[in-house]
Amino acid sequence: MSAAESHVMVDVELKEVTKESWPEVMNLAFKLEQGGLVAPNFYRVREFKAEPTFVQLAIFHEENVVGFAMYGLDPDDGKYWVYRLMIDVDQQRKGFGKAALIKLIDMMSELPDCDEIFVGYRPENFVAHALYMSAGFKRTGQMLQGEYIARLDLKEK
Repeated sequence: MSAAESHVMVDVELKEVTKESWPEVMNLAFKLEQGGLVAPNFYRVREFKAEPTFVQLAIFHEENVVGFAMYGLDPDDGKYWVYRLMIDVDQQRKGFGKAALIKLIDMMSELPDCDEIFVGYRPENFVAHALYMSAGFKRTGQMLQGEYIARLDLKEK
């Protein structure tokens, strides 16, 4: 267990999305006010199919799908990005997002060519901002397609 994981209060497991778990992932829902802050999962499916380096993960807690994550090597900049981290509306504010992010960072840090991770989030998404900053991401000062860009340096982790 990593030092970061020892601070996690809830237990989650990240598993590749399968034919069996996909319907549950597609049924994950947002709060009404979050609708414009995160792209729907079906949009991310198209990205996944278009880019074979992307990894889709169902976030499980006690055998139930509570969220969805996706990461990959961006074909345009050659850097690793977290493209999706979402928790179902009925499962939010229970620590699943933080636990999943820590596991995702640990998983990505095991990749031989991953020494930094990038993420984008909308300026008005204060929850995402707080989550990423709490995990050690720092804003780069750049914006891309209306999103703040944040970076985690794994060499400093």
